[in-house]
Amino acid sequence: MKNKMNRIAAVFLLIVPLLMILNSCSANAHRVKPGMDLYKAGEYDKSVEYFEKLLKKFPADRDIRALLFRAKLNSYYHHLGIARKYGSIPEKKEEAIAEYKISLAVFPDNKRIQQEFDEFVGVTPKASENDFRSAIVPPVTLNVDSREQISLKLRSVPITNIFKMLGKSYNVNFIFDKDFRDFVYTMEIENIGFYEILNQLCMVSNTKYRVIDTASILIYPNTTFKNRTFALRGIKVFYLSNIKAEDAKKLIMAVFREEQIMVQDDTTLNTLIVKADNQTLYSIEKFLAKIDKEKSEIEVDIEIIEVNRNLLNRIGMTFGSTLLSFAAGSGNGGSDGQVNPTIETGDLKNTNFYVTLPTAALNLLASDDNSKIIAKPNLRGVNNEDIKFMVGDEVPIPQTQFQPIAAGGTPTQPMTTYQYKNVGVEIKLTPFIHDNDEVTLKMKLTMNFLSGYIDNFPTFGKRELENVIRLKGGETNIIGGFIKDEQRGTLGGIPALSQIPVLGRLFGSSEKTIKQTDLIFSITPRVIRKMEPTDFDISTIWGSSDDPPGGGDAPSGRIVEPTRELQDEEEPDEKRPATMVTISPSRRKVPVNQSTIFSIRLSARESLSSLSVGGTVSGGAVEIEELKTDFIKDDQAKVLKNFSGSSFDLGYSFTAKSPNNILGQLKIKFTEKGNYTIDFGSVTAYAKDRQQLEVQTNKAEIEVF
Repeated sequence: MKNKMNRIAAVFLLIVPLLMILNSCSANAHRVKPGMDLYKAGEYDKSVEYFEKLLKKFPADRDIRALLFRAKLNSYYHHLGIARKYGSIPEKKEEAIAEYKISLAVFPDNKRIQQEFDEFVGVTPKASENDFRSAIVPPVTLNVDSREQISLKLRSVPITNIFKMLGKSYNVNFIFDKDFRDFVYTMEIENIGFYEILNQLCMVSNTKYRVIDTASILIYPNTTFKNRTFALRGIKVFYLSNIKAEDAKKLIMAVFREEQIMVQDDTTLNTLIVKADNQTLYSIEKFLAKIDKEKSEIEVDIEIIEVNRNLLNRIGMTFGSTLLSFAAGSGNGGSDGQVNPTIETGDLKNTNFYVTLPTAALNLLASDDNSKIIAKPNLRGVNNEDIKFMVGDEVPIPQTQFQPIAAGGTPTQPMTTYQYKNVGVEIKLTPFIHDNDEVTLKMKLTMNFLSGYIDNFPTFGKRELENVIRLKGGETNIIGGFIKDEQRGTLGGIPALSQIPVLGRLFGSSEKTIKQTDLIFSITPRVIRKMEPTDFDISTIWGSSDDPPGGGDAPSGRIVEPTRELQDEEEPDEKRPATMVTISPSRRKVPVNQSTIFSIRLSARESLSSLSVGGTVSGGAVEIEELKTDFIKDDQAKVLKNFSGSSFDLGYSFTAKSPNNILGQLKIKFTEKGNYTIDFGSVTAYAKDRQQLEVQTNKAEIEVF
């Protein structure tokens, strides 16, 4: 009787939870049915609104969250399709803009659609110049993701065992040189990547490493002989666009003089040929990317104005040609008032005498010629390069040398040659452009002129100015004072009388001609192109800590991972499933109360349009501390994530080709000893044609000690 009662109680205990689960499923289906009806009817916006309200009431319900994401995704595609359709119709431009805005409201961080919208409305976004992509790819790379992190706490352990434990976590085999010296070491690290740990171990053991194949590394002592034997060295040709190859060579030889490098420049192709190890090649590549920049450009407006002043001063009396004449006349004169020039000696008392004086005129004259512009050049040049300009003539200067008529004879035969000298205005400017749009001009202004002749040989005059000034863009500077004078004087008048001081001006005239020439320079610089340094340009190159991607003597994938991207482009093995979502590592032993990193990876034969992933950690007391999803770029996908307690959810809407890479990383803390399992409860994937795909998953087993 007692056994019968026990069996009834056991059946009751099984039926009650089952009824509760069925009741919960029925209630959940009843709750989501109105939203699903709207979704099936194509009312995606109303469906999104319904599920958002429902999720606020039941925030822990993963099914509602997945349905909300699916409704948002369809709403996004629906409005985007309408926007692109209206975009091809000119009269529907306003409707297209409204539809674009609705799509962007669903996924506001979608940079690709934002760029498409900006191009449609005529807004040109500023291009980013901060990305640096390395072209240094070693011949062999490890099959290790540098972004996957682990934690280690080891005390007084032989360092060879630490190497082996690191290799076991990442499936890498370490081979030690016969001269490697083992010793005891203590290491405590948390959430560190593979290459960071490897570099630390090599540093403390005074060793280097060489990648043998995709899963093997050779560890050897850091000595000159071993480096010459095992170090991987390569030859790289760097094509330069702006800086000259010979200048780049001087800089590299000065900056990397402690490295064992060989550098040769090719001026024909403007290239550098460098032979060095992998790390040094990578550092040189980054260095050249920083200095091989377009030079700033400047435009200089110049006006050369010539001011001529011809001053002609004539002061005094100007007399006629008849200096003095006497005439005598008889009688009282005629009726016409003329005097009879006949002299009657018998009647002198009635004779009139007359004297003719020369004609006199008072002259005072000054003349002024107008100014004129000699040249008005508009010069354009680059930063720190000379700009030259000359306007004027070339004057031949004879040079005579005496040469012997016959060999060994006396030099008696004159030979005349001519050398040409510039006469005019010469300008030489060297600009230096500052970050605040100011310009420093190093100037040399020269005026050469023909001043006269001595024994039929020309003589020259010269005015020259050398100066350094600093001007704002568009500011004008005026320079004058290049004056040339020519003066001539003449004197005319009655002989002897015109020479009398002071009074002589009444009997003569003096003429003084002054010809004066002045040059005025007007200089106005304007910055028309300036090199703006980016964040990459001002960043520091730290040598071995800035390791190149993909392995080698000093590898890392911190900047870019070209080998990973190349692997993404390869078609998967036909024997593998079309779409896989896996968690790695699949097996791990971790200490209790220690945070551990697990990676969620995607491998798909065709590009996906959307993906939703949900999973749980079971087996004991556990806490998901963090869910990182920054491995996918913003312009590749819109990401929705959520984690609580021991469960997590991820949603991806891919705007570009879905990558075969890490989707996210879980940071999990196990607070009890025992065996744990990380399993995917639900995974849904859709292709670009909106067909649902079959997805294969795995599970991770963890032993907590």
